[in-house]
Amino acid sequence: MKSRRLISAALSTFVALGLGLALAPAASAAEFTITDPTGDTTARGLDIVSGVLDNDDYVMSGIISFRADRNGTLIVGLKARNRGLMRIVSNHRSGGAGGIRLIDNRGQRVDCDAMSIDWDTSAATATFTISSSCLWRGNFGGIRPWYLVEALNSGNDVDYATTRTFVSRG
Repeated sequence: MKSRRLISAALSTFVALGLGLALAPAASAAEFTITDPTGDTTARGLDIVSGVLDNDDYVMSGIISFRADRNGTLIVGLKARNRGLMRIVSNHRSGGAGGIRLIDNRGQRVDCDAMSIDWDTSAATATFTISSSCLWRGNFGGIRPWYLVEALNSGNDVDYATTRTFVSRG
C-alpha cells in the first residue's frame, strides 16, 4: 500500500513537472531599459531620456528616446564580458536621417551589412538593429550598454546614460 502511494506521488510529481515545462514561456530576448534625467546635458544637443536594449540570439536591437530632435552623434557602447567594447555610431541632423557604422575597441571600422538605424524625428527616437554575428562574430553572452551623445562633428560630450547591469542574451 505504501509503495503504491510512493509511486502515485512520484508520477504526480513528474506529470506536474512535465506540464510546467510544456507550459513555460519560450526563451526570448532579454530586454533592459536605462533611464536618464532630462535637462542634464552639458551643451545644446540630443538629451537622452531612455534607452532600451533587446539582446536576442540573432539580432540585437534598441530604441533611444530623446527630449527633442536635435543635431548630434549617438554612440551606443556595447561591453560584453571578456570581449572588449564595440560601438554603434550614428551622426544625425535634426529633421533628417543618420548613417550608421560599427567601431571595434581599437577604433577600427567593422564591416557589417546587417545593421540599420531609423531616426524618427517627430517622436525624437533612434531605433537600431544589428545582427549578432557582427558583434564578436556572434560569440558573446550578456551585454552592458551605455549611450553617449556628442555634439555633431565636434566630439564634445553632451549627454551620457549607463548601467552596471549586463543584459543577458535571450
